[in-house]
Amino acid sequence: MRNHELGYKPHFTKICAAIALASLVGCGGSGGGGSSKNSSSAASSSSTAATPEWKLVWSDEFDGATIDTSKWNFEKNCWGGGNNEQQCYTDRAENAYIEGGVLNIVAKREDFTGSDSPEGDSPNTKTLPYTSARLRTKNIAEWTFGKFEVRAKLPFGQGTWPAIWMLPTNSPYGTWASSGEIDIMEAVNLKVVTNGGEPEAAVHGTLHYGRVWPGNMNAGADYKLPNNANPADDFHTYAVEWEEGEIRWYVDGVHFATQRETGWYGQYMQDGVLKDAPVGAPFDRHSKFHLLLNLAVGGNWAGNVNNKGVDESVFPQKMLVDWVRVYECTGSPTTGKGCATISPDAEIVEGHQRPVIGAVELPGPPLFLMYDNSLASVLQFDSYNPDGAISHSQVEEAGRGNVWNVAKTGANGNVYFKIKGDPADMSNWSTDSELIFDVKVNSKAAGAKLLVKIDSGWPNVSDVSVPLGADGEWKEFRITLADLLDNGNSLAGGKARLSSVVNTFVVDPSAAMNVSFDNIRIEGKSADGGDMPTFAALPLFTAYGDVIADGLQIQSYNPSGHIAASEKDEDGRGKIFNVVKTGADGNVFFNVIEGPANLNHWAAQGKLKFDFKVNSKAEGTALLIKMDSGWPNVSDVSIPLPADGVWTSYSIGVADLIDNGNSVPCCPGVARLNEITNLFVVEPSGAIDVSFDNVRLEVE
Repeated sequence: MRNHELGYKPHFTKICAAIALASLVGCGGSGGGGSSKNSSSAASSSSTAATPEWKLVWSDEFDGATIDTSKWNFEKNCWGGGNNEQQCYTDRAENAYIEGGVLNIVAKREDFTGSDSPEGDSPNTKTLPYTSARLRTKNIAEWTFGKFEVRAKLPFGQGTWPAIWMLPTNSPYGTWASSGEIDIMEAVNLKVVTNGGEPEAAVHGTLHYGRVWPGNMNAGADYKLPNNANPADDFHTYAVEWEEGEIRWYVDGVHFATQRETGWYGQYMQDGVLKDAPVGAPFDRHSKFHLLLNLAVGGNWAGNVNNKGVDESVFPQKMLVDWVRVYECTGSPTTGKGCATISPDAEIVEGHQRPVIGAVELPGPPLFLMYDNSLASVLQFDSYNPDGAISHSQVEEAGRGNVWNVAKTGANGNVYFKIKGDPADMSNWSTDSELIFDVKVNSKAAGAKLLVKIDSGWPNVSDVSVPLGADGEWKEFRITLADLLDNGNSLAGGKARLSSVVNTFVVDPSAAMNVSFDNIRIEGKSADGGDMPTFAALPLFTAYGDVIADGLQIQSYNPSGHIAASEKDEDGRGKIFNVVKTGADGNVFFNVIEGPANLNHWAAQGKLKFDFKVNSKAEGTALLIKMDSGWPNVSDVSIPLPADGVWTSYSIGVADLIDNGNSVPCCPGVARLNEITNLFVVEPSGAIDVSFDNVRLEVE
């Protein structure tokens, strides 16, 4: 239930989730609507000893008067779940209680203040407009492989986001999402009618994996109940069967999706080096996962789809849980294999191929042929396909050989050429080089448009709307890289960067369309050393020492008139750089004039160093120093403040600063060393008078 990017996709879909539930014929199953303790999915007693079956190993039927704290603990925080959610999680009876043998998780409209950290252990607080509950079995009960069933009735209304999911407790491959996440069921905004359409009724089942955020990936599928039933109207059973190398999703015993280890992967840092996890990781025998039940409000998914935002009038809302049951397969408890119930109609979710670690060298000027009869060896096909509405294939066409065909039947989804390794630096291309391709529309829905994009990671995307000719007619399309980049992202603020390209060619029809492509390429010339200043003077680059360095300029963000910068003389130092702040808003920074700048060569041993002196400060004022690649891709460090009037030297490794990321809770991000727009940002949290000197990058 964490923010995520699925290849190339809008940020608000960062969290697709999981569904499923199960009851399996022959392995024990339950189905249908209605809340019933008797619809047990325990294995049939008529099974012979030799027949593998699902054996119940843990459960909570919620038959007691209170929540059993020997099985569940509560998250208590106002962190927002990493998704800008609008609820504080509490352990109060108002937000979670048992009534009539059913667990009630209640989201209420009320302002509440609590810790702004995942474990509720930070002294920093936040006030949010809703309360709810999140129960988990962390450090109480964890499992590897098995069947996990939850019978629940879901809430409804704009902004509701119930989830039944699993996270790793031991995280053997690092923090989220390199150690994985299994979303058994998530739903958003059930029953909401958008633009006169059908009421929202989908539940979702998803895996998250890959690298530590923001290098995470996800893949999943959605499911709708038969006969237009809505999950908010009755109880249904959601489940996954997790065995070594395969995870399957079920609703009321209907197997609707499967993912396999060929479509997931893990890559993690060890001793500062990125490594491949074993095949099968992170959902392998080295991982222990615990269960979570929660009801979130708003956030990056629920708050950004359907009618958007949160409809306060629908609250309070409840997620009702009849029971939770965990089984192991008697055939092979150590692998989970032998008890599968498999439908030939279930969707096989392709997932994502493991990327090559490190940069892949792309063909440079004068020609990068991405597709001509086949895809370039440095690229791989990938897609964002949340609704199963888009597909792609190579088809043979007379006179052309193979062409690349894209077929879309709905509104959501895109396909793209993904670079096999880490984001590639294509700044060796001059911006008057051209993206060129042949395109033929075979059929299209009325009003459908075709966007083609270059992608540096959402929302840093630039796109162009391709003029469509008559159906069945091949046309050549050309656009300079400069024009494509300058277009920016037509769906959200952002712009692709040649210095960091993730997907070289993205095809995104706005509606149903069948379209073919051929001869996809970039033609042009070298950028004569690149289109960015590099500040390459190792071992020392002085950004400020009596004067601001060539290539930089002093600027400020000053929305309330609270901050000012100046230069002044100081005995023994010559010119110094002074910042005075009188309120809460604003910062001062050294802007790269011809930016962004490539500072990759400072990553290994480079340090950011400076001298500073606090002349005066208000009580409680903190001082952040940042490097900036464009909000929210910022990395910062909080500087310990000495006594007033004392010059102090400060040093931090450039790589360490970048790894800190953006400390502002709302907006996670990390500065990119090859795309620095502001080299040195000074941001006090309150009133202060502070001076700086000898601001520099240095290799010791």
